[in-house]
Amino acid sequence: MAKDKKTKASLLKEKRKSSRVTGEKEKRYYIRIDVSVPMALSIKNKGNAEIVRAYAKNISASGIMVELEKKLSIGTDADIDMSAPDALNPIHCSGKVIRVAASDRPGRYNCGIVFTRIEEDNKNTFLKFLCDTIYRAGAG
Repeated sequence: MAKDKKTKASLLKEKRKSSRVTGEKEKRYYIRIDVSVPMALSIKNKGNAEIVRAYAKNISASGIMVELEKKLSIGTDADIDMSAPDALNPIHCSGKVIRVAASDRPGRYNCGIVFTRIEEDNKNTFLKFLCDTIYRAGAG
C-alpha cells in the first residue's frame, strides 16, 4: 500500500513538473482522495428532476468524481445526497457537471462535479467526512 501512495505522489509531482515545463496551468487546487461511497443525484432537466444512483470515485474540498450509468451534459445542475460513514443523515449539497468521460467499465460514465453549495447544517459533517477520509488514506 505504501508503494501505491508513493507512486501516486510521484505521479502528481511529475504532472506538476510537466505542467511547469509545458506551461500548462494546474487546474486542481485541492488534493483528491479515492473513495467508494454510494450516492443519489437529483438531476435537474427542464424543470423536472430525475434521481440517478451513482458511486463517488474521488472527492476533494471543491468537488467530486462520480461514476453512473447515465451520460450527463456539461453544465447540468445536480443535487447530491451522499452517505457518510458514522453520519446520521446524508450530506446534501449542490453542484454543476464540469467534466464527462467514458468510464473504464462499459456503459458507465465518469462525471466531475464542482460543488456550488453545501447546506449549512451539513458543512461540519462534510468536513469531518473529508478529514476522516484523508486520514484513512494516509494511515493505510
